[in-house]
Amino acid sequence: MDVGICRGWRKKENVSIMDITKEIERQAQELQKKLDLLRDNNLQELVAKKAALEGQLADVEAQIASTCKRLGITSAAVSAPVRTEKRTRMSGDVIRAKITEVLRANSQGVSQIEIAKQTGVSYASVINFLKDNGSLIRTQGDRKSKLVFLK
Repeated sequence: MDVGICRGWRKKENVSIMDITKEIERQAQELQKKLDLLRDNNLQELVAKKAALEGQLADVEAQIASTCKRLGITSAAVSAPVRTEKRTRMSGDVIRAKITEVLRANSQGVSQIEIAKQTGVSYASVINFLKDNGSLIRTQGDRKSKLVFLK
């Protein structure tokens, strides 16, 4: 007997009509459960609710900004602002020029943090530059009292 109606029963011998009927009923129940889940699915309602709440959130953020402006404080302390502009990257030549300019201007030495503040280059980039260009600079001191000089 070749039974191809039910999944996994291809070319199995000794399958009765009762077995086939039970399998069909089981599959029908599975399909009914899936259909019920699809009917009860309120995904579109949730998406609409999310959009409405985002609108309300934008209104509240505008009110916060307005209140902070009237009080003369920045709203950054209230909530972190979202950056709208892209972060700009500096080329190695620009970093080199800025750092050497600061080192030339400070012959008494300058800390790594001060270099980062004065140049606008990130602290990590300053550290990497100093490590990669050890032949251009000399250092004096340790840790927090470390000063960088131009050779």
